[in-house]
Amino acid sequence: MKKFILVFALIFGMTQLVMAQMKEGKIVYERKINMYRMITDPEMRARIPEFRTSQFELLFNEQASLFRTVPEDEAPDPFANNGGDRGGQRFMFRMPETATYTNLSTKIQYESRGMFEKSFLIIDSLKSINWKISEETKTIAKHLCKKATTSVPAQIMRIGGGRPGGRNNPDTTEKMPALPKEQTVVVWYTEEIPASIGPDTYTGLPGAILEVDMDNGANLTTAIEVTTKYPKKELVQPTKGDKMNRAEFQEAMKKIMEDMQKGGGMGGIRFRVNQ
Repeated sequence: MKKFILVFALIFGMTQLVMAQMKEGKIVYERKINMYRMITDPEMRARIPEFRTSQFELLFNEQASLFRTVPEDEAPDPFANNGGDRGGQRFMFRMPETATYTNLSTKIQYESRGMFEKSFLIIDSLKSINWKISEETKTIAKHLCKKATTSVPAQIMRIGGGRPGGRNNPDTTEKMPALPKEQTVVVWYTEEIPASIGPDTYTGLPGAILEVDMDNGANLTTAIEVTTKYPKKELVQPTKGDKMNRAEFQEAMKKIMEDMQKGGGMGGIRFRVNQ
């Protein structure tokens, strides 16, 4: 009996220790974007890999979380050298660096974005997401996860050439597919990390989100490492950039796209920015 009690106490103590450790730490994610879903032009597809892979990290404690891009200095962007030059326009595919800080107490997010040589700081309340939770499970980064799904406004960029016309030929006969209004998002979260955190702006579940699958694999973000060690001094709120709320940011992006299209700088590129 004493031996049983001792074993039980040991197991219980170890469990409590693990749970305490997972109240803070770092999650490293790998994101794979299917570029062929975005690019309809066969010539452009032939010049680039099908998938664009990048890494992100999520730092967190009981007060806040910070999801940010991992610098690619040691891993040059393969698209930068394979973009090609069509009609005098060079296409570059390096993804902008982002940082999303979430104050878990006030439910306020601070999102820093660098786009089109401009810096933005989006400050807004945490988005409320209508999750549908499933009992389906799988293991990610050694953690048991549950499935949840939702639908969000489409966040799409498509690039085409309009064969045989192209941006310099108004008689383009090939039309790009219509942009959908919504996308399905499937996430996997673990209650073994009892914090309502996740990649980008995804939160609101009883555990950390370890995978986000947008539009059936078009944009897949998966945790590859979970650790209790993280640079605590770097878990800070971003402050640089033109301050605005999310609605104002969407309007700013819309205006930038319209100005670029009027100037002929967009070619066959089509965007929708809804978040």
